Amino acid sequence: MKDLLLISILLLAVSCTKIDYVGEEFPPSDRVEQFFSSGDVTREYKIMGYIVASAPDIVSAEKMHMKLVEKAQKVGADGIIIEGLERYTAGSNTSYSETSQDKTDKKGKTKTVTTGTTSTSSEEKKQIKATLIKYK
Repeated sequence: MKDLLLISILLLAVSCTKIDYVGEEFPPSDRVEQFFSSGDVTREYKIMGYIVASAPDIVSAEKMHMKLVEKAQKVGADGIIIEGLERYTAGSNTSYSETSQDKTDKKGKTKTVTTGTTSTSSEEKKQIKATLIKYK
C-alpha cells in the first residue's frame, strides 16, 4: 500500500510539468537537434519561438527536458537551444494557531494563558528555458 502511494505521488509530480510555448508552428518534426549555446548551431536558422518548462523541485530535470523536446517536435522545430535551469521559490504559506487555557496560580487566582504557534512552508520549483529554431 505504501509503495502504491509513493508511485502515485511520483506519477503526479511528473505530470505536473507545465510547458509554455510562444511562437510559430510548422508540421511536426521527427528529430530535434539539441544545443546548449547558439554558437554551437552550425546551420543557418531563424528563431521560431520560446519555450519554458516549469515543475515542482521533485520532478527531475531530465523529465522536464524530455517534455521540452516532445513539444519542440510537435510544433515542428529543427533544433532547441537550452538556455538554462533555474530553481526558485514559487510562494510561501504561513499558518498561525493559538490555544487559550485557564490556569489557577498558588493564590487561587485564575488567569487565561494564550499560546500561539506559527509555521511557514514554501514551494520550491524549477524551470528550463529554451529557444526553438527552424533551419533556413
